[in-house]
Amino acid sequence: MKVILMLFLVLTQISFADSNKKSFPICSTYYLSSIKTKAEKMGAYDKFKHCAVSCMLALRCPASDVLEIGILKELADLVGPGNAEMEDLQADFLGVEIVLNSKAKTDENCKTQCDKIYPRNKCQ
Repeated sequence: MKVILMLFLVLTQISFADSNKKSFPICSTYYLSSIKTKAEKMGAYDKFKHCAVSCMLALRCPASDVLEIGILKELADLVGPGNAEMEDLQADFLGVEIVLNSKAKTDENCKTQCDKIYPRNKCQ
């Protein structure tokens, strides 16, 4: 059932994509590995990492691109070894919102703001 849901969501995205717009989050994909490594060094709490990665990506990429990569990650977790959670998506949205609300202009600002929402010393 999870596979069918994921295929449906991916096909829906492709079929409704505007021909003038890209249909894959290129910018976020480019930066994801280095940003993820940086966020993992900042703290171990899962929701903090989701927030921080999304925030730091949003400093470099369009918000829609960042949110799309977060959604795709959770869809992959539905069928893979990960644990798909709506709370992860919420943390992604909050990370992007920090940048959109001009509360972060640097990676360090992202760390500080996400730590206020999801303290890094909190146990999972």
